[in-house]
Amino acid sequence: MALFNLFLKTSAPPSPAPAVPAPAIVPSARAARRMGNYFDEFSRGMNPFGFIPTFGVADASAGPEAIAALFDRFSIVKVRGVYTPAESAALSRLCAEFSGLPPRDFSAVFRGDKKGFAGGAPVLNDKRFWPYATNRHVTAAVQKILGAHAIEFGSSVAAHYSARGIHRDYRLLCEKEGSAYNISKPEKRIVRVLHYCAPEHMQGGMLGIIPFSHDERAFAEQSQRIGLKKPIAWFDTHRDELAKLRTSRNFAPIDEIDRHVVWVATDPGDVLITNSAMLHCGEHMLSPRYFFVSSYADINQETLPLARAAIRSDTARDYLHYLAGLGFGGASSVLAALQKDQ
Repeated sequence: MALFNLFLKTSAPPSPAPAVPAPAIVPSARAARRMGNYFDEFSRGMNPFGFIPTFGVADASAGPEAIAALFDRFSIVKVRGVYTPAESAALSRLCAEFSGLPPRDFSAVFRGDKKGFAGGAPVLNDKRFWPYATNRHVTAAVQKILGAHAIEFGSSVAAHYSARGIHRDYRLLCEKEGSAYNISKPEKRIVRVLHYCAPEHMQGGMLGIIPFSHDERAFAEQSQRIGLKKPIAWFDTHRDELAKLRTSRNFAPIDEIDRHVVWVATDPGDVLITNSAMLHCGEHMLSPRYFFVSSYADINQETLPLARAAIRSDTARDYLHYLAGLGFGGASSVLAALQKDQ
C-alpha cells in the first residue's frame, strides 16, 4: 500500500501555475480609452491620417516646380528657410508694431485684459509688408501654382491670436453652390501663405489641418484608404463643440475630432503654402506668437469683385501697380476694372 501511494504522488500531474494578472489598463480621464503605461500617451486616441503622407515639405531652394508639384498632391506645403533669421525677426517686430501688441502683452491677453489681434489688411495700409507678400520664393511658387493672371488680394496679421476652431477661409466661394471653388468638385483654388515669424531662437508656430478636406473626392478616396468613416461635415462641428465646453466640461466630443487633426510645425522663417478651402485650425496659445498671412487667386468673374472692393486708398492702388510690375497679371485686370468704375 505504501508503494501504491508513492506511485500516485509521483505520477499525478503538476499543479497549474498561478495565473499572472493582466496589466491594468488605466482609463483616460478625458475619454473611454487607454491612457498609457506611464504617461498620457494614448488618451486622445489614434489619428488614422498618421498612416499616410498628408503634407509636403520642401526647402526654399527646391524651386517653384517642386513646390507646385507638392501643392498639387497635398494642397499644403511647408517651405523651409524662406526667410533668414534676421528677416524673420524683422517681420515679427513689424507684426508687433502693426498690431500694437508687443510680446510682453501676451500676459495681458492671456488674462483677458487685452484682446489678441487678427486682420488689419496690412499690405493695403503699410508698404513695409509688400516685400513679404511678394517674397521671391513665395511669388515664384504662387505664380507656378495659379498662373500668370494671379494676384495677392487679401492679407492679415495675427498677434497673440489663434483661430482655434476648425474652419475654412473664403467660405463664400468654396461652399457656394455652382462655384468653381466649391469643395464638391473644385476647379480653381485660392492659395493662402502663412508667414511664421519670431525673434531668433524662438519657436515658430503650428497649423492644424484635416488633410484632403479641400476636395470631397480626394477626401473620400483617402478616407477609404485609411478606414475613416466620418464625413467632412463632422469636422466642421468643431467650433460648436468648443462653444459647448463652456458649460458642459465634456471634452470627449472635442477629443474625438482633435485626434484627427494633423499638426504642421514650423520654425521661424518657414512659410506654409495652403489651399484656403482646407479645413484647418490654430494651435493652443501658450506663448507670444505672430504671423503674417497673404492670399492669392487668379482674377476671374468670381474673384474680381472681392479684389476690387478692397481697393479704397491711394496706397492700395499703388500696391496693385507694384504687383503688376512683379508679374501678377491679375493686378492689371483689377486696375482696369477700377478705371471703368470712375
